[in-house]
Amino acid sequence: MAKREKELNRETAPEAHFIEEKVEARSLLTSAALIGIGALIEPELLAGMAIGAGIVLASKWLPDFAGDVIRPIAKTAVKAGYAAVAATREAVAEVTEEVEDMMAEARAEHESNEHLH
Repeated sequence: MAKREKELNRETAPEAHFIEEKVEARSLLTSAALIGIGALIEPELLAGMAIGAGIVLASKWLPDFAGDVIRPIAKTAVKAGYAAVAATREAVAEVTEEVEDMMAEARAEHESNEHLH
């Protein structure tokens, strides 16, 4: 009986490997699609997503311990990218508000000067 189990395992191992590769390819395709959708929604995050995706892909080929090291580094890089984007958005919003205030003041002064002349 043990001999027959070994034969069956040898016969099904290539098929199982093929199925595993197929599932992995679908997972990769799904991840790429999600990154693409995310890039359409938030284009400024594309660089962070690409770096994260590259690290995740690279970790598949590295030993498990490297994955344990790379994941926290990738997570930190993505967090830093997200923080930078948030800070940039805030700065742009403040500058936009300042410019709008200056334009309103200039318009008011211009209209005030026109009424005086």
